[in-house]
Amino acid sequence: MEAPKVVVREVAQIPKKKSYYFYLILGGVVFLIILGITITFYLGILPLPHKPQLILDEANIGGLKFSDPNLLTCNMQVTLSAKNPNINYGIFIEKLEARAFYQNQQITVAAELPTNYVSPKTVNVWPPFLYGNDVLIPPHEAANLIVDLNAGNLPLEIKVDGSLKWKVSSFTFGKYRLMVNCLADIPLGSKVNGTNFESGVKYVLDQPCKLRFEN
Repeated sequence: MEAPKVVVREVAQIPKKKSYYFYLILGGVVFLIILGITITFYLGILPLPHKPQLILDEANIGGLKFSDPNLLTCNMQVTLSAKNPNINYGIFIEKLEARAFYQNQQITVAAELPTNYVSPKTVNVWPPFLYGNDVLIPPHEAANLIVDLNAGNLPLEIKVDGSLKWKVSSFTFGKYRLMVNCLADIPLGSKVNGTNFESGVKYVLDQPCKLRFEN
C-alpha cells in the first residue's frame, strides 16, 4: 500500500507593509498631539509678548538742497534702535525697508535692512542710509517746505515696513506685518547760498517711534 500523501497548504500572511504604515501614521499623530500640548503649555504659563520698542536715535544730514523747479535733494543716515522688552520671547524682524517722507511725500528711495533677531532684554541698532536726488515736490508741499526751510526746521517722517515673528524656546510662531513711524523734527544748520544747507551735521533726536501690527 502506498503511504498517504500529505498536502501542505500555505497560509496567507498579512503583508507587513500595511502594518508598518499604520504604526507610522499612528506615531505621527501622537507626535503632533504631544507637540500641540507642549506649545499650549508654554504659551499658557508665559505672559503674552510685548511689542518691541523702536527709537530714532539720531540723523546725520549728508546733503540737503532745494532748487527750482521744486526739486529736493536729501541724503542722510539715520540710526534706529530696537529694544526687546520681553524676558522669555525673542523677536525676528525681517524684510525691512526704510524711507523718508515729507508731508506724506516720499523723498528718498527705499533702503533695505538686514534681518535681525533681537534676543530677550537686548537692543539692536540699524544705521540705514537714505538718499533721494532731485525729487519733484508737488507745488502745495513745496510752498510748505520753503516755509519750514526758512524757519530752519525740517519735519520728516522715517517709516519702516517689515515683518515680525516671535520665538520662545525653540518654537517660532506668528507672522505680522510691522509698520513703524518715527518723527524726525530736524533743526537745520546755517544756509549756504540760500538753498544749500550744512552737510555732515549730526542731530541727536532720541525720538520714540509708533508701531502698528497687521496680520
